[in-house]
Amino acid sequence: MSNELDIQFGDLEEAEPEVRLRPDGNKHFAVVPVYSPSEGELPIFVDLDAMRDMEEHALDDTGVELGGVMLGGQYEDDQGRPFVLVTDSLRAKHYESTKGSFKFTHDTWAQITRERDEFPEELQMVGWYHTHPDWGVFLSGMDMFICDNFFNKDLDVALVIDPCRQDRGFFQWTGNVEQRVRRTDGFYLVASRFRQYELDEYVTYMEGNVAMSGDPRFSRASSGSAPIVNVGGQPAWQTVAVLGMLTMQFCFLMLIAMRMFNPVEPVANSQPSKDVAALQASIERLGEVNRRESEIDAKVEVLDRVVGQWDGTPDRMLRSLSEKTSESKELREGVRAHEALERELDATVAGLNSQLEDAKGRERILEKEIAVFKAKSREDQASLAGLEKRLAALEKPAEKVALAVEDASETKWDTKLLIGIAGFVVVALVVAAFIFPRREAEEEFVSEEDNE
Repeated sequence: MSNELDIQFGDLEEAEPEVRLRPDGNKHFAVVPVYSPSEGELPIFVDLDAMRDMEEHALDDTGVELGGVMLGGQYEDDQGRPFVLVTDSLRAKHYESTKGSFKFTHDTWAQITRERDEFPEELQMVGWYHTHPDWGVFLSGMDMFICDNFFNKDLDVALVIDPCRQDRGFFQWTGNVEQRVRRTDGFYLVASRFRQYELDEYVTYMEGNVAMSGDPRFSRASSGSAPIVNVGGQPAWQTVAVLGMLTMQFCFLMLIAMRMFNPVEPVANSQPSKDVAALQASIERLGEVNRRESEIDAKVEVLDRVVGQWDGTPDRMLRSLSEKTSESKELREGVRAHEALERELDATVAGLNSQLEDAKGRERILEKEIAVFKAKSREDQASLAGLEKRLAALEKPAEKVALAVEDASETKWDTKLLIGIAGFVVVALVVAAFIFPRREAEEEFVSEEDNE
């Protein structure tokens, strides 16, 4: 996926597909379907080594998206039915990618072009692949942009690998406007017929039917060739060795079974402490029996697989038995490590539960303190209300005193006014009493002088 691509291809001339025999019709090849390919979809045949290389590339870094191109051919069979054959792959370098994006750059195409020139001319680019670490298998809008601009021929295909979820799927063009591409229901892995066993085992792992420590996606066989098979006569000692090993395994299983079905009964004791000890010992023996039973089941499964795959060649059977025994041992060690991790997690959970109980106890104490504080707050509010009432009662007499003082002040001014008026009247009367007799005397004197 990418946000932008500044590389554009010109119009490509699409040649008519070459007529060729399909791998599933060629006895030289072993062909095994992956998932369930449908009859009506485009058959896609992928070489085992090419698929292994792309799967290993996907596991190189699951933190970002990786990708590359697929090489091979686009053909038709003798009945005119098209099919695609992927025989090699080129990993993209100098790319730009993140957890959710993958971008082809000019340097990427230059590198792919240089490497492509070192291959035969008939080996053409038939599609591209990239990873979706823990995102699932689908084509995003940006993936469709790459398909539209770089791999837009009718028989071009795209492969998406999710290495985290161990899922992968091919996408083909449909020619339908509403659904231009669709995921195929499956594809085919192809290898030499001498590698049938290796091919079957790889497909089994890819489909998730067996999940053991020897996942072939994580390590390529050192030689990359089919298992060595001796087609000549077999020495007698090899057959005897195989039978002896199987006999020893059978005896070992019988001894374990006898031990399991005839456990030693604990001796009863009247003392409680000894009863508890005996019960603990019985529990420990039961756990040991269960563990051995699991080991027996694993060994039986290994033996069943080995016997089922035995084709009469002791060398191959010895090698397969050794490999499966090693895988079973690694599996048991992994189970024990897992059980130890579970016990550690149980202890951690118990500690966390204890801390949780302590936190709940502190929470209950805090709730009690909060209740006491609220009760005290209510008491303080009641006291405050009483004080407010007393203050209101005291404010009323103060208002009466203020009114009395105001009335007294007004009365005082009225008295002063009356006294002033009375004084003025007295003064007027005194003046009048003094002036009027004198004027009458003067008038009488004047009248007397006139008479004289």
